[in-house]
Amino acid sequence: MLGVENLTVAYGAHTALERASVRFEAGAFSAVIGPNGAGKSTLLKTLVGILPDPEGAVRFDPGHTARGCISYVPQQQTLDWAFPVTVWDVAMMGRTGRLGWLRWPGRRDRQIVEEALKETGVYELRGRHIGALSGGQRQRVLLARMLARQGHLLLLDEPLTGVDAATQEQLMALLRAQADRGRAVVMVTHDLEQARRWCDHLVLVNRRVIADGTPPQVYTPANIEATFSTSHLGPTHA
Repeated sequence: MLGVENLTVAYGAHTALERASVRFEAGAFSAVIGPNGAGKSTLLKTLVGILPDPEGAVRFDPGHTARGCISYVPQQQTLDWAFPVTVWDVAMMGRTGRLGWLRWPGRRDRQIVEEALKETGVYELRGRHIGALSGGQRQRVLLARMLARQGHLLLLDEPLTGVDAATQEQLMALLRAQADRGRAVVMVTHDLEQARRWCDHLVLVNRRVIADGTPPQVYTPANIEATFSTSHLGPTHA
């Protein structure tokens, strides 16, 4: 569905990604793994278009565009949880990208949001203010917003951070199900074991792509050492 070729992204004098090439396929659950400052979030932000004018190429397959196909879940700590909106409001924001700013959501949009909230297990919380939620509940709401957008490419930045083990298992099962339905799911994570268990495609990153393939191909001592070696890292820009 989507590939990057020789992608290089710099923050001033610091190179966050260098000549990275990788492809994400429909129906695959991919994990992008690496230490802090390795360029994982930079990769996702480039795919979304938050970071303009990178060197290299971002290529969608024919019939797909960033505007029409991407659903993006940022890190929780980057969001303002004091903003006066409810769980329902946040999930409905997933429809905004489809509707545009000048159209009101219709019956079908409300049905899609309801289904997304039920699938993520937060429908009963739909009238609650987002600031009153736990970390796990907030993550579920962000996933509901993602599902409501109905994108074909799902990008998630550290979705397992701040949630308990039981919730992690539930979230991973939900994401695995999305890939099984034909979507491309790409998750940034530090959790090697969860990625190995649930994902069929691993990308190890330490400023450059260290390894890219199935878990048996990628999950080797040499690749893990190269990925988490501090010799490649400079100032932190995840």
